[in-house]
Amino acid sequence: MELSKRIRRPKWTDTRLLAGAMLVVLAVVGTYLLITSANSTTRVWASAHALVPGEVLDATDLRVAEVNLADIGSKYLSADEALPAGTSVRSVVAAGELLAASTVAPLTELEGRVVAIDVAGSVPSVVAAGSLVDVWAQPEQNGLDDDGSAPRQLVESAPVAHITRDVGSFGVGDGARIEVFVGTGQLSDVLAALDGRSVLSVVGAPAAVAADSGQ
Repeated sequence: MELSKRIRRPKWTDTRLLAGAMLVVLAVVGTYLLITSANSTTRVWASAHALVPGEVLDATDLRVAEVNLADIGSKYLSADEALPAGTSVRSVVAAGELLAASTVAPLTELEGRVVAIDVAGSVPSVVAAGSLVDVWAQPEQNGLDDDGSAPRQLVESAPVAHITRDVGSFGVGDGARIEVFVGTGQLSDVLAALDGRSVLSVVGAPAAVAADSGQ
Protein backbone atom coordinates (compact mmCIF):
# COMPACT_ATOMS: atom_id res chain seq x y z
CA MET A 1 0.00 0.00 0.00
CA GLU A 2 2.77 2.43 0.83
CA LEU A 3 4.48 1.86 -2.60
CA SER A 4 1.24 2.42 -4.48
CA LYS A 5 0.73 5.68 -2.64
CA ARG A 6 4.18 6.97 -3.61
CA ILE A 7 3.76 6.14 -7.33
CA ARG A 8 0.96 8.34 -8.61
CA ARG A 9 -0.07 9.17 -12.16
CA PRO A 10 0.82 12.83 -12.90
CA LYS A 11 -2.12 15.18 -13.17
CA TRP A 12 -2.56 18.05 -15.65
CA THR A 13 -2.86 20.31 -12.66
CA ASP A 14 0.74 19.51 -11.65
CA THR A 15 2.70 22.82 -11.80
CA ARG A 16 5.85 21.28 -13.18
CA LEU A 17 3.96 19.47 -15.92
CA LEU A 18 2.19 22.67 -16.98
CA ALA A 19 5.48 24.61 -17.02
CA GLY A 20 7.11 21.97 -19.19
CA ALA A 21 4.24 21.94 -21.63
CA MET A 22 4.33 25.75 -21.84
CA LEU A 23 8.05 25.69 -22.67
CA VAL A 24 7.44 23.21 -25.49
CA VAL A 25 4.66 25.38 -26.92
CA LEU A 26 6.83 28.51 -26.71
CA ALA A 27 9.71 26.73 -28.43
CA VAL A 28 7.47 25.60 -31.30
CA VAL A 29 5.92 29.06 -31.73
CA GLY A 30 9.35 30.74 -31.54
CA THR A 31 10.77 28.42 -34.19
CA TYR A 32 7.79 29.06 -36.47
CA LEU A 33 8.11 32.83 -36.10
CA LEU A 34 11.85 32.67 -36.73
CA ILE A 35 11.41 30.66 -39.94
CA THR A 36 8.57 32.91 -41.09
CA SER A 37 10.62 36.03 -40.44
CA ALA A 38 13.64 34.62 -42.28
CA ASN A 39 11.51 33.84 -45.33
CA SER A 40 9.66 37.19 -45.33
CA THR A 41 10.76 39.61 -48.02
CA THR A 42 9.71 43.07 -49.06
CA ARG A 43 10.06 45.04 -52.30
CA VAL A 44 12.49 47.97 -52.32
CA TRP A 45 14.01 50.14 -55.03
CA ALA A 46 17.49 49.40 -56.37
CA SER A 47 19.49 51.21 -59.06
CA ALA A 48 19.29 49.82 -62.59
CA HIS A 49 22.60 51.52 -63.37
CA ALA A 50 24.96 54.00 -61.71
CA LEU A 51 23.07 57.02 -60.33
CA VAL A 52 24.75 60.40 -60.04
CA PRO A 53 23.73 63.61 -58.23
CA GLY A 54 22.04 66.16 -60.46
CA GLU A 55 20.15 63.64 -62.59
CA VAL A 56 16.39 63.39 -62.15
CA LEU A 57 15.33 59.83 -61.40
CA ASP A 58 12.65 58.07 -63.45
CA ALA A 59 11.32 54.53 -63.82
CA THR A 60 14.14 53.45 -66.16
CA ASP A 61 16.75 54.26 -63.51
CA LEU A 62 15.31 51.82 -60.97
CA ARG A 63 14.46 48.17 -60.57
CA VAL A 64 12.65 46.20 -57.87
CA ALA A 65 14.68 44.10 -55.41
CA GLU A 66 13.28 41.54 -52.93
CA VAL A 67 15.07 41.75 -49.57
CA ASN A 68 14.65 40.26 -46.12
CA LEU A 69 12.19 42.32 -44.13
CA ALA A 70 14.21 42.05 -40.93
CA ASP A 71 17.25 43.64 -42.56
CA ILE A 72 15.75 46.90 -43.78
CA GLY A 73 13.16 48.52 -41.54
CA SER A 74 12.71 52.03 -42.94
CA LYS A 75 16.30 52.31 -44.18
CA TYR A 76 15.46 51.70 -47.85
CA LEU A 77 12.71 53.05 -50.08
CA SER A 78 9.72 50.77 -50.64
CA ALA A 79 9.06 49.84 -54.26
CA ASP A 80 5.35 49.92 -53.51
CA GLU A 81 5.56 53.72 -53.49
CA ALA A 82 6.59 55.85 -56.46
CA LEU A 83 9.39 58.39 -56.04
CA PRO A 84 8.28 62.04 -55.96
CA ALA A 85 8.83 64.03 -59.15
CA GLY A 86 12.10 65.92 -59.43
CA THR A 87 14.01 63.48 -57.23
CA SER A 88 17.76 62.90 -57.42
CA VAL A 89 20.50 61.34 -55.26
CA ARG A 90 22.91 63.05 -52.88
CA SER A 91 25.88 60.85 -53.80
CA VAL A 92 26.86 58.21 -56.37
CA VAL A 93 24.82 55.00 -56.16
CA ALA A 94 26.47 52.00 -57.83
CA ALA A 95 24.54 49.77 -60.24
CA GLY A 96 22.41 47.23 -58.35
CA GLU A 97 22.73 49.02 -55.02
CA LEU A 98 19.63 49.38 -52.83
CA LEU A 99 18.31 52.93 -52.70
CA ALA A 100 18.68 54.24 -49.14
CA ALA A 101 16.08 56.75 -48.00
CA SER A 102 18.82 59.13 -46.82
CA THR A 103 20.41 59.17 -50.30
CA VAL A 104 17.32 60.45 -52.14
CA ALA A 105 16.51 64.17 -52.16
CA PRO A 106 14.66 66.76 -54.26
CA LEU A 107 16.86 68.14 -57.03
CA THR A 108 16.41 71.63 -55.60
CA GLU A 109 18.19 70.60 -52.38
CA LEU A 110 21.42 69.52 -54.09
CA GLU A 111 24.34 71.91 -53.67
CA GLY A 112 25.72 71.77 -57.19
CA ARG A 113 24.90 71.29 -60.87
CA VAL A 114 25.81 68.98 -63.78
CA VAL A 115 28.32 70.63 -66.14
CA ALA A 116 29.41 69.38 -69.59
CA ILE A 117 33.16 69.49 -70.20
CA ASP A 118 34.73 68.94 -73.61
CA VAL A 119 38.12 67.29 -73.30
CA ALA A 120 40.62 67.28 -76.16
CA GLY A 121 42.65 64.09 -76.17
CA SER A 122 42.21 60.63 -74.75
CA VAL A 123 40.32 59.95 -71.53
CA PRO A 124 41.35 57.11 -69.15
CA SER A 125 39.31 53.94 -69.62
CA VAL A 126 38.42 53.93 -65.91
CA VAL A 127 36.36 57.08 -66.44
CA ALA A 128 32.73 56.02 -66.88
CA ALA A 129 29.28 56.97 -65.66
CA GLY A 130 29.28 56.66 -61.89
CA SER A 131 33.05 57.04 -61.50
CA LEU A 132 34.81 59.99 -59.89
CA VAL A 133 37.22 62.35 -61.62
CA ASP A 134 39.45 65.31 -60.78
CA VAL A 135 39.08 68.27 -63.13
CA TRP A 136 42.18 70.29 -64.09
CA ALA A 137 42.62 73.49 -66.12
CA GLN A 138 45.68 74.53 -68.14
CA PRO A 139 45.81 78.05 -69.66
CA GLU A 140 46.15 77.92 -73.44
CA GLN A 141 49.71 78.55 -74.56
CA ASN A 142 50.32 80.19 -77.97
CA GLY A 143 53.94 80.72 -78.89
CA LEU A 144 55.27 83.90 -77.25
CA ASP A 145 52.28 83.96 -74.89
CA ASP A 146 53.59 80.86 -73.10
CA ASP A 147 54.11 81.99 -69.50
CA GLY A 148 54.85 78.53 -68.14
CA SER A 149 51.73 78.43 -65.99
CA ALA A 150 51.22 75.08 -64.29
CA PRO A 151 47.90 73.18 -64.50
CA ARG A 152 45.46 73.99 -61.70
CA GLN A 153 43.04 71.55 -60.09
CA LEU A 154 39.50 72.91 -60.15
CA VAL A 155 37.46 70.02 -58.76
CA GLU A 156 38.31 66.92 -56.74
CA SER A 157 36.31 63.68 -56.99
CA ALA A 158 33.47 64.94 -59.20
CA PRO A 159 30.87 62.24 -60.05
CA VAL A 160 30.53 61.49 -63.77
CA ALA A 161 26.93 61.49 -65.01
CA HIS A 162 27.62 60.69 -68.69
CA ILE A 163 30.58 60.39 -71.03
CA THR A 164 30.60 60.45 -74.83
CA ARG A 165 33.92 59.40 -76.30
CA ASP A 166 35.34 60.13 -79.77
CA VAL A 167 33.65 63.53 -80.02
CA GLY A 168 33.84 64.62 -83.68
CA SER A 169 34.86 68.25 -83.03
CA PHE A 170 38.23 67.01 -81.85
CA GLY A 171 38.82 64.69 -84.79
CA VAL A 172 38.12 61.02 -85.37
CA GLY A 173 38.96 58.83 -82.40
CA ASP A 174 39.93 61.71 -80.17
CA GLY A 175 38.33 63.79 -77.44
CA ALA A 176 35.30 63.31 -75.20
CA ARG A 177 32.39 65.18 -73.66
CA ILE A 178 32.02 64.46 -69.97
CA GLU A 179 29.10 65.55 -67.81
CA VAL A 180 30.12 65.89 -64.16
CA PHE A 181 28.36 67.05 -61.01
CA VAL A 182 30.20 70.09 -59.66
CA GLY A 183 29.58 71.38 -56.16
CA THR A 184 28.45 74.97 -55.66
CA GLY A 185 31.82 75.98 -54.23
CA GLN A 186 33.72 75.01 -57.40
CA LEU A 187 31.03 75.85 -59.95
CA SER A 188 32.22 79.41 -60.66
CA ASP A 189 35.83 78.26 -61.26
CA VAL A 190 34.71 75.59 -63.72
CA LEU A 191 32.40 77.93 -65.62
CA ALA A 192 35.14 80.57 -65.79
CA ALA A 193 37.57 78.01 -67.19
CA LEU A 194 35.00 76.91 -69.79
CA ASP A 195 34.39 80.49 -70.91
CA GLY A 196 38.06 81.55 -70.79
CA ARG A 197 41.18 80.43 -72.60
CA SER A 198 41.80 77.20 -70.70
CA VAL A 199 42.20 73.58 -71.70
CA LEU A 200 40.34 71.25 -69.33
CA SER A 201 41.41 67.72 -68.50
CA VAL A 202 39.99 65.00 -66.29
CA VAL A 203 41.85 62.40 -64.26
CA GLY A 204 40.30 59.28 -62.75
CA ALA A 205 40.07 59.76 -58.98
CA PRO A 206 41.49 57.02 -56.70
CA ALA A 207 38.11 56.56 -55.01
CA ALA A 208 36.28 55.91 -58.28
CA VAL A 209 33.10 53.88 -57.96
CA ALA A 210 32.96 50.81 -60.19
CA ALA A 211 29.85 50.99 -62.34
CA ASP A 212 28.39 49.97 -65.63
CA SER A 213 28.76 53.03 -67.89
CA GLY A 214 26.13 51.96 -70.36
CA GLN A 215 28.22 53.45 -73.18
